[in-house]
Amino acid sequence: MYNPQLETFLRVADAGSFNKAAEESYITPTAVIKQINLLEESLGVKLFDRSHRGLTLTKAGRSMYQDAKYIIQYCRDSVTRAKNAMQEDENIIRIGSSPMTPAQLLMELWSRVQNAAPGHQISDRPL
Repeated sequence: MYNPQLETFLRVADAGSFNKAAEESYITPTAVIKQINLLEESLGVKLFDRSHRGLTLTKAGRSMYQDAKYIIQYCRDSVTRAKNAMQEDENIIRIGSSPMTPAQLLMELWSRVQNAAPGHQISDRPL
C-alpha cells in the first residue's frame, strides 16, 4: 500500500538535492538516487531535471509532487482508521441481560464505566 519511494521523492523535491535528502533520511545519497531511479522507472516518467546547479522538478514531477503528498497522507489516515476500528471493538463491554434485569442497575453501571474508562462503551445483549 505505502511506497517509501514516494516519501524519498518528496524529500528530494523539498531539499533540492540528493545529498540533503539523504542527510535528512539518514541514508546514503546513493540509496536516495537508487530509490528515485526505481520510482522513475516504475512510473515511466522522468521526475527531475538534473544539472550542475541542482535538481528541478519536471512537469511530471510537479504533478507527482502534489499527488504523492496526498497518497502518503491517505495511507497514514487509512492505517489510523483501521487501528481505530480494531480499538473500537476492544473498547466495548458486552453485557447479557434479561427482560427481568432492572434498568436502574444498567444505568448505574453505564455511569461508572464512563467515569472509570472514558472511551469504552457498554453493549447490552438480550439473553
